[in-house]
Amino acid sequence: MTRRDFLSLAAKAIAGTSLGFALGPFLAAAHCVVTRTSVTLRGLPREFDGFRIALLTDLHHSEWIPRSYLRQIVDRTNLQDVDLIALTGDLIHCGRPWIPGCVSELSRLQARRGVVSVLGNHDHADYAAAPLRHALRSAGIYDLTNDGIDLRRRGAEFRIGGVGDLWRDRQRPRKALSGAMSAESALLLSHNPDYAETLRDERVGLMLSGHTHGGQVIIPGIGAPHLPSRYGQKYREGLCQGPIVRVYVSRGSGSSFPPVRIACPPEIAIITLRSLPESRT
Repeated sequence: MTRRDFLSLAAKAIAGTSLGFALGPFLAAAHCVVTRTSVTLRGLPREFDGFRIALLTDLHHSEWIPRSYLRQIVDRTNLQDVDLIALTGDLIHCGRPWIPGCVSELSRLQARRGVVSVLGNHDHADYAAAPLRHALRSAGIYDLTNDGIDLRRRGAEFRIGGVGDLWRDRQRPRKALSGAMSAESALLLSHNPDYAETLRDERVGLMLSGHTHGGQVIIPGIGAPHLPSRYGQKYREGLCQGPIVRVYVSRGSGSSFPPVRIACPPEIAIITLRSLPESRT
């Protein structure tokens, strides 16, 4: 099924009446769930064992994902009491006018070690990437596009880096991972999970991504009729294995157009990093 066929089918499902279309944002967004996953990294220092990350992605702030919904997502995320919040792009949907409201809400996010971000393909539309990055930085959110930071805890360090969007930007992992020394000793943010297919750096223990939305519409026995990935259902959602690097792919916290989700609720993903048992002693 082509993207055009999928969009046509989904649009017909909600646009048969004006009431059906009005329910679209509700169907897309109102049932956001909090999911929890633990991932063991061989190179994670024991000082970071139990480090908790909230992954937010694909908010798609727009006429169908209003600011009031973003406010609810931020409030629910703040209740999770995490160490770090990672934003992996598509924060707005194709337009600079959506930047102020989106960033105003994201500026309220609270985590012990702050908030980090990279952009997605939709963030680049309408020449929005530069002003969006500026607004995020002004709000105290770290821009990790082809860059990274070292987190320190009781003398130990853990590298968190990010790369530009696979479709609309460049990817420079060498700079993003600078300072990481051993296997699975770093975390990498990439909006598009397909980047894992070309990433061969064993220092990355986990990549955090979005982009696929989990397919938005799931048909039993078939899966997602449409996924924006070159690799079929491989990177649809959850913990996935690339050629070298594992990837956690969030279904996203919002929705693209048409704003319908069937058997694929949006999520706030809480990921707990664990060190190897022997390194905890």
